[in-house]
Amino acid sequence: MMFEVPFGIPSEPQALGCINWPDAFPQKPDVCFSIWHDGASLHLRYVVIEPTVRAEEGTPGNFVYKDSCVEFFFQPKPGDPHYYNFEWNPLGTLYLAWRTGRDDAELAPPEVLSMVKAKGSLGSVPFTEREAEGPWTLEIEIPAKALWHSGIESFTGLSSRANFYKCGDGLTVPHYITWAPIDTPRPDYHRPEFFAPVTFAPAG
Repeated sequence: MMFEVPFGIPSEPQALGCINWPDAFPQKPDVCFSIWHDGASLHLRYVVIEPTVRAEEGTPGNFVYKDSCVEFFFQPKPGDPHYYNFEWNPLGTLYLAWRTGRDDAELAPPEVLSMVKAKGSLGSVPFTEREAEGPWTLEIEIPAKALWHSGIESFTGLSSRANFYKCGDGLTVPHYITWAPIDTPRPDYHRPEFFAPVTFAPAG
């Protein structure tokens, strides 16, 4: 699969439609994202419909994968094995690291975490798992300078690789769904060999 990120206008919603481990984790929340860029920043909008929702973590930099969690794994330069894993819960709490795999992570410093803006529809107060009352959304802005090891000043014209995920390890019924398929025996998002090509359109 190949995807071009449009300049200035949101893409058509992209579904996270892959249930890669149906025997162990058959639940499939209805999740889609739109993505676009303006050169200086990358913009994401997630829309999530799931049976229950959880957002217990409110401190940036802490793990959020046990909450209802949307994720963006991004390899800016395919020749470089490093990638960034961005993870947010419904409050917009961000976990961010630069790595080459699951066991090789450099956590983002506070000044980088503060560059990435996220606003969720469920407010800013942490809460335990509860029944969802309709969709929740998350609006995200990632400036190019938040890719603190890559020296990228603009997304325009960039050829990269990425995948988009939804999980909820700590929910009563965990789930794991993806945009691009992953062929592994068990859930493992830290597999850049399954990222899909993504290009960034020029202005106009």
